[in-house]
Amino acid sequence: MTRVLLLGASGFLGGVIAAELRRASVEVVPAQGDLLELDAAAWAARLEGVNAVVNAAGRTAGSLSELTRANVLLLAEVLGAVQAAGVRLIHLASAAEYGPAQPDEASREDSPARPVSVYGATKLAGTVLLQEAVRTGRADALALRLTNPVGSGMNPGSLPGRAARELREAAAQGQTSVRFGPLGAFRDFIAAPEVGRAVLHFLPGQPATAPAQTAAALDGVLNLGSGEARPVRDIVTGLAALAGYQGQLLEDAPGSPRSGDVPYQRADTTRLQAAGFVPTTNLEAALTDLYTAGH
Repeated sequence: MTRVLLLGASGFLGGVIAAELRRASVEVVPAQGDLLELDAAAWAARLEGVNAVVNAAGRTAGSLSELTRANVLLLAEVLGAVQAAGVRLIHLASAAEYGPAQPDEASREDSPARPVSVYGATKLAGTVLLQEAVRTGRADALALRLTNPVGSGMNPGSLPGRAARELREAAAQGQTSVRFGPLGAFRDFIAAPEVGRAVLHFLPGQPATAPAQTAAALDGVLNLGSGEARPVRDIVTGLAALAGYQGQLLEDAPGSPRSGDVPYQRADTTRLQAAGFVPTTNLEAALTDLYTAGH
């Protein structure tokens, strides 16, 4: 049986990944404690009998120090540990590493990276470390650069999570309007279970579907998205329909600076599909999962 050490198992994507792997009879070992406090011997003990490490840990908000610890320093420690143990690492990177793109332009893995947030910058720093470890043959590692996953368990502070909660309450209380910031930005949304399916696909021992499936052939990084850009407004209107809410959806609240700085983003999935993984994203089903999880 394949055995995986999962970092960030208690988070949104960690929970989704754990469920998908267990459904495929993969043994999931959640990582516990402050992993930055582990020395080489402790890491070796954690990795004994493990076939792969999946890093779904990290932070999306916080101070520069907090984001650097979670998104850069932890990954550096993990890279050293998997190198010593000779096991594969699958790391969740972020499309926030790309930054702005031209309308209708799909970001490729080799597109210029110009992050506009501390979060994006720290995620990019981690990805660069991973790519260097892969390039020099020091680690068997792959960064899956995620777009915008949607599904059950999302942080209520995220736009989809907050919209689900507020629209549910608005429908129950008969409110005539709900305020949001501008919703005209375009994003590449993917159903969260697809992240778990992709992790499973790239685990060692899974049926190889293309020679480009190796991390080295992919330069250590691979986009994971739907390849389609949709207005953020679709998320809110979809959730409103699920709630049966027929009031006004106002867009006059202060917007997110990050959304304003990146009005369009879409992933090029050419390499992903060449590596044998074709996303089957159903955004409507993902929104249903998100909405019903709150009941």
